[in-house]
Amino acid sequence: MKARRLIIVLAVTLAAGGFGASRGLAHMQETYNGVCGQLTGFPGVLQRMNFFAQGNCSVASDGTCKDASVCKISSPSGVINGKCSHKVKPCTCVAN
Repeated sequence: MKARRLIIVLAVTLAAGGFGASRGLAHMQETYNGVCGQLTGFPGVLQRMNFFAQGNCSVASDGTCKDASVCKISSPSGVINGKCSHKVKPCTCVAN
């Protein structure tokens, strides 16, 4: 009886952890997908592991984002056209 209870608790814990991890990754992809520069911290690690698509926004000489300029998002599934936005620093290419 104790072994069965342990297995059930373990299965429920793994299911809840998997659900939480998938929701966290979905939130980070919504926030950081299409970023046109190198991120720092944990998002930077995920960017280097190609979890986020890379944008190619043009940046002004003072380092600010050229909002509404045309850009492209490169991902393993193809290239998507978009417009630059300063939603996240550095600039982010937001799909049309």
